Amino acid sequence: MEGKIDALYCRLSRDDALNGESNSISNQRDLLSRYARENGYMNPRVFIDDGFSGTTFDRPGWQQLIQEVDEGNVKAILVKDMSRLGRDYLRVGLYMEQFADQDIRLVAVNDGVDTSKGVDDFTPFRNIMAEWYARDISKKIKASMRTKALAGKHLACYPVYGYKQDPADKSRWIVDEVAAEVVRDIYQLCMQGHGPCQIASILNERGIDSPSVRQHKNGINNRGDDTRWGGSVIFQILRRIDYLGHTVSGRTSKKSYKANRSCQNEREKWIITENTHEQIVDTETWERVQRLREATKRKQTFLGDMGPLNGIMFCADCGRRLRISRDAKTTSQHYVCSSYMTARKEERVCTLHNTPRHFIEPLILGEIQRITEFAREREAEFVALVEKTHERVADSELRSTKGELKKANKRTAELDVIIRKLYEDNATGRIPDELFDRLYAGYATEQAQLKVRTTELAKHIEAENEKNTSVKRFLGLVRKYTDTSELTAEIVRVFIDRIVVHQGNGRRGKNRTQQIDVHFNCIGFIPA
Repeated sequence: MEGKIDALYCRLSRDDALNGESNSISNQRDLLSRYARENGYMNPRVFIDDGFSGTTFDRPGWQQLIQEVDEGNVKAILVKDMSRLGRDYLRVGLYMEQFADQDIRLVAVNDGVDTSKGVDDFTPFRNIMAEWYARDISKKIKASMRTKALAGKHLACYPVYGYKQDPADKSRWIVDEVAAEVVRDIYQLCMQGHGPCQIASILNERGIDSPSVRQHKNGINNRGDDTRWGGSVIFQILRRIDYLGHTVSGRTSKKSYKANRSCQNEREKWIITENTHEQIVDTETWERVQRLREATKRKQTFLGDMGPLNGIMFCADCGRRLRISRDAKTTSQHYVCSSYMTARKEERVCTLHNTPRHFIEPLILGEIQRITEFAREREAEFVALVEKTHERVADSELRSTKGELKKANKRTAELDVIIRKLYEDNATGRIPDELFDRLYAGYATEQAQLKVRTTELAKHIEAENEKNTSVKRFLGLVRKYTDTSELTAEIVRVFIDRIVVHQGNGRRGKNRTQQIDVHFNCIGFIPA
């Protein structure tokens, strides 16, 4: 036994710290040191884990202690109580068995546990209660976090890039003007057709501080040490809802309170509280960037750029996107229906639907120039034309939609009455349980389907009623973008929602005709 140490183990987690000074590291160390002196432990050595949960045993102090145990250098382990050892009933039990096999004495001072005198029957129950305590604390923390999230409080330790903490209120985010301008530049570069890696290279060439460097300058120690921009950072910035002024919580969660790794939640499970801080990126730009990122997975290949129309051209028959097709040996480039390109000849369900790039791009530029010039020079006439077009296309559909919504609401009310009477008949014995279950299941299914349908109809009517606002938004874009002399990815995304390509007629050359429908943002399709 000569030379073996008496291990004094102290552990404190953030939750334990809430219980006051009695659980502090200094208090535990003093208690164990005094106990060691008074009870003849002549070779004490202290192992400390400060800020580590008892639900995990991946703790540096504990791992050092176990290494000494494995090397046969420990004769006794002293802890304040059994919960300091850990809050995992099974793991604590396994370690106790290991210590017993190696003839290591375990002492929990406040719990009166001393394995040299035998283990009392209550010790396993103490370990279970310690685990229950951790589980209960986890539930309370989750409930508290959810309450804060629903109230729009920021749960992150530090603000996202572009914001900083308000000196007067650390829980409030204010705009960091220097970083916010970089965020706006990133969104504009994306609108111009640059991908995340390309944007990162541009920012590095300009010598702009990375998010880690900028936050260090703001006094935030985020543990990041990347001094250069990377594509993954740009990718995250381009999808952040926070830049719209909204607080987003619940992006990740843990499957268990014992789990160390977080998993990504589905978008539907996020908690989004709107208008909690100042907006950095306007809503229209943010939404266009999301559509652009969704539509364009690749920005360029070894054959060159993918073109400003990449991602917004669709086949009129199958609805699939058109992809650019080219031959490295020639300069000829065509946009072709992707379902036609990727399918085998005998399995094709769609036709070619191809259109030459040198034809479609000048056509689209001319269409943008025609519409914007018309809107700019004859605004009142343009507004009237858009309204007339929408009325002609949507009037009959809108009347039909309103009629269907009225019928759906009426039927929903009727089902409420039927189900109520059904319950009464079942309660009084006029309808047996088996028949009640069958009838109720049918009515409940119909009612659920009607609820979904009425929501869809109401949204459609609301969208049609917002057409006037959409026209004003389009006119605002026309005033903002006065130079449309060149077809760039930014100009395309600003003005165009989608381009629908129909099957061409005739052979190549002057005799070939093809219908191309251009649907503009805000105003939809405007015929020539």
